[in-house]
Amino acid sequence: MANRNRPSCDMCGHGLVKNGKTAAGTQRWLCPQCNVSSINTRAHTSDIRHFKIFIDWILSGESADHLAKRLGVTRRTLTRWFKLLWFITVPTTTDPYRVYDQVFIDGTYFHKKCLLVACTETHVIAWHWCLRESSYEYLKLLDKIAQPLIVTTDGAGGALKALRIKWPDVAIQRCLVHVQRNTFADISRNPIHPAHKAIRKLGYMLVQVHNREDAARFTAAVHHTRITFADWLKERTYRSAIPAGQVPKWVSPNQKWWYTHRNARRALKRLEKLIHAGQLFTFLDPPEGVTQDLKATTNLLEGGINKQLKDLAGNHRGMFDEHQRITMDWWLYTHTEDPVAPLELTKQQDFGRQGEKAARAAWAKEELTRRGHPDGRPATYDTHIDNEWNPSLGIRKGWAGRA
Repeated sequence: MANRNRPSCDMCGHGLVKNGKTAAGTQRWLCPQCNVSSINTRAHTSDIRHFKIFIDWILSGESADHLAKRLGVTRRTLTRWFKLLWFITVPTTTDPYRVYDQVFIDGTYFHKKCLLVACTETHVIAWHWCLRESSYEYLKLLDKIAQPLIVTTDGAGGALKALRIKWPDVAIQRCLVHVQRNTFADISRNPIHPAHKAIRKLGYMLVQVHNREDAARFTAAVHHTRITFADWLKERTYRSAIPAGQVPKWVSPNQKWWYTHRNARRALKRLEKLIHAGQLFTFLDPPEGVTQDLKATTNLLEGGINKQLKDLAGNHRGMFDEHQRITMDWWLYTHTEDPVAPLELTKQQDFGRQGEKAARAAWAKEELTRRGHPDGRPATYDTHIDNEWNPSLGIRKGWAGRA
């Protein structure tokens, strides 16, 4: 029967043999392959057990109280077990050179944080944390991946601008569900006017497009609606013809007239613009090189990833913001295509001790900068020139309050 407690060499993986004991009575081990001597072969046994409990807990959504009760320990004991494990750095990118047929990008919010995610039909490929969806933040997300053949997005302004800057020639597929949702937001789901009803019908037709014939019928219907209600859509309202209290808030103070049916014009113009830009039915006419079936919506990302992250955050409600972010990072990393085993990542970082050491060093540096002296004395005035950059330094011009 094999000895299960026989350790392996950390250098070459060969089995170790006993090699006497230390002066303290600890078993010494020797690798016959590379002649490396070591002791404490059962090191990290508790760390491994605690990490397995930790990773199962944050990914399962089990409450800390229930976990502590199940393990027969207190909440304070769990806090002590997990203290260093929060310092483990989770990789946020996978293969930055692989070219995918279709990539979905979207953002979702957790309290005051925004999470931007890029994924394929089967797995997560990259993500980025920020404060809001902007082109600057989306560019950081796109920097982590190679240019795909098609990008599917919900139409957020920051995402579209980032795509124009980063990949101006990439094919874009706008999410049909979001386009429909924006249309209904303009004219409501229960309109009264015939023009609004016609536009609502276009919204229902849009998500029923499955082939090129359907797309042709939809395009013709949009054109027919524009012609039918052309005169109605051109109607104007003049400021001089209505009381001052009835002027819409979005009208500028010096504006003398505006289109009466602004929302209907916007809904119809949105559809026409997307048709002319070729971003509405890209999934029916994909670029050369696409080998898989394409999706016309971001439902896979919003319902398959964002929804599960929201549920996980809800199950761990009350968690610190930074701990919540780390929990989301672990979930996303384990849903990449070929992730390294979490335990292996943890061992490489010495179960969070490396991260904790780096955090302490950064804190000490910040404190030294803030206080000015290693012994804690506050910084005092001096006569030397500060050699660090400061945004307030520069040539000052202007009146500056002189008499």
